[in-house]
Amino acid sequence: MKKLENQKSYIDKIKPVLRKSRFSQINMDDMARHMDISKVTLYKYFSSKDEIIEMFVDHCVEFLRNADGEPLNEEVPFAKRFQKTYEQSLKCVIYVPDILLQDLREVYPALFDKLFMAQQTRYKNLQRFLESGMDHGEFNRINAMLFIVQDEVVLRHIVDPAFSIQYDLTLKQSLLDFYTLKKYQIFKPELLAKADDTELEEHITQIIQTISR
Repeated sequence: MKKLENQKSYIDKIKPVLRKSRFSQINMDDMARHMDISKVTLYKYFSSKDEIIEMFVDHCVEFLRNADGEPLNEEVPFAKRFQKTYEQSLKCVIYVPDILLQDLREVYPALFDKLFMAQQTRYKNLQRFLESGMDHGEFNRINAMLFIVQDEVVLRHIVDPAFSIQYDLTLKQSLLDFYTLKKYQIFKPELLAKADDTELEEHITQIIQTISR
């Protein structure tokens, strides 16, 4: 039990590095340094670099599987659940960046497939939520899957630092403006006022602070 807890603690320390670096550029010496332990201690908890990467991917898979529990809770108003799906989509793009997906596809295809399946399950859950909102007359009748994939494409561009420079936009404003676009796409006009975005703006600010660390 203690070993598992320590493993999780060390994985937490290496996660930011694995999200920003190609796997080929990181060796066990680097892993130990970022975990703030000796290489001897590292090998007490992990047999190889592959094991560390597999545990990291398992964490990503778990996050994707648990990301949208609240949006499926029918006791929560649709407006509140819609805001939560946007926050979670943003977090998913940050926690599972392009560089990670590319590396997994090329070097660890089995792990890539595992992560891909978790993403597809999340999309299906979001599709159920959106179609439920349509059936209840809260959302416009649109292609739910295209609406979901829109997040994947646009948010990945927005969080790229080059985006803000190219279009002279702040990250926070871009994220809030994109949310507003999506809100006008999905909600019936007479129901737009139901969404109080004050809390959402606070959460986006917190997420941005996480990105900047």
